Amino acid sequence: MPGGVRFDGPEREVRRGVAPFAPEMDAVLHEERLDHGRKRLHAVPGNVSELPDGGVIAIASEAYTIAQGRAFRWSAQGYEGIGEISRADGLLTPPSTLLAIRAGFRPLLHPAIETS
Repeated sequence: MPGGVRFDGPEREVRRGVAPFAPEMDAVLHEERLDHGRKRLHAVPGNVSELPDGGVIAIASEAYTIAQGRAFRWSAQGYEGIGEISRADGLLTPPSTLLAIRAGFRPLLHPAIETS
């Protein structure tokens, strides 16, 4: 296909039936990830406990992956289950990625998170 690879999947639902090309998706995600070369924090839409599995939040400059309503912090020893978190400084997951997850895309989580 001219212009890039077509994506057919849950993101089609997000974009009202129009599947984006890879370069278009990359440009959107790049803009959503960075703010003048630094990680961009987005507002958390709703309660942290309602974020889907695979969402990543920031608290005090540390990243936590959300799975099954629980937060997991990465350390040199691996993922550490913190438990439920009621607030976050922001959302690191780009909004478009969060929409794809909510539309049915299932991210592959680290086995240490999956078995906790």
